[in-house]
Amino acid sequence: MRKSWEYYDDIAGRYDYMYEEPYWVLYHMLLKRLIESHKVNGRILDLGTGTGRWAIEMALQDMEVIAVDPSEKMLSVASEKAKMNGVNIQFIKAQGEALPFDDCEFDVVLAMGDVISYSVSPERLLSEINRVLKKGGKLLATVDNGFAFLQDFISNIELKNAEEFLKRKKVLIGDSTVSRIHFYTRPFFPEELESLLKGNNFELVDMAGMVVFTPYDEMKLARNLDRVLEWEYRYCRDMRLLGRAEHIFLAAVKG
Repeated sequence: MRKSWEYYDDIAGRYDYMYEEPYWVLYHMLLKRLIESHKVNGRILDLGTGTGRWAIEMALQDMEVIAVDPSEKMLSVASEKAKMNGVNIQFIKAQGEALPFDDCEFDVVLAMGDVISYSVSPERLLSEINRVLKKGGKLLATVDNGFAFLQDFISNIELKNAEEFLKRKKVLIGDSTVSRIHFYTRPFFPEELESLLKGNNFELVDMAGMVVFTPYDEMKLARNLDRVLEWEYRYCRDMRLLGRAEHIFLAAVKG
């Protein structure tokens, strides 16, 4: 089976255009609000930077950012975008399970775009994140939500797929309209995240759904993004709604 970075190498030139729909605009607006709520500062590692969205966002706020991704083509796009935005970011090709940094180098690690779910070994990845973070440092990340995949399988009466997912803890994904490459993701149920983080010396301090009031009428959403954002942010941490979200945001602190 192919790796996630092979898929992203294949779609690098189209990646940003794939996320221009109102839903994804809302998603990134909400994620920005959640990141800001944790007062990110200091030396930042953007892990799985992709085309550099969050690395550039942080660098534009005069923060020191180092960005890592295993996809050379995604890094190439990110580097060009950084130049266009007039920011200086060090981009490094590397896998999260073997980071080329010394211990305790960073104040914050960002792992957006479901990097933990896409990792070959989420446990090894978290161990490496823990190693490079300073004591008391923050991990901010998103992961695929297990409930979203279960909902999709059961609502489509794909009951064998639902059972297989619960057994294997992973799902084959990839957009066939843009690439023939598919790869496995490891979705997490909310209760699994605290245990996973605790086992790697992290304390879970925040969890939120991304996005909890789906599905939206896209045309109406496009005209009301700011107003809808306020409702999404108000309820995104409500555990009764977390199962509705396709992705989960988490914040954790290194012990």
